Amino acid sequence: MSSDKVDPSKLRQHPTNPNWTDPKSYGVWELPIGSSGKRYRFGNNPVREIELKKEFGNAKLVALFLNRNNARQYAKELDG
Repeated sequence: MSSDKVDPSKLRQHPTNPNWTDPKSYGVWELPIGSSGKRYRFGNNPVREIELKKEFGNAKLVALFLNRNNARQYAKELDG
């Protein structure tokens, strides 16, 4: 799975929407200890990160993927 990860420096801001990346990417974030529910969450980068920080106060990016299913699977593996 680690070979599917994307280096954030390879992404750029989408030319027409600053809430997206080009190419489209999906992140996995670690939530602070004590957060309710699963500790690792995934979603569209960077939109999901903004949502998580708003809801939980902080979220640490763990990995980026170009494939949503890979991000989902990685978050699931981290949550055990």
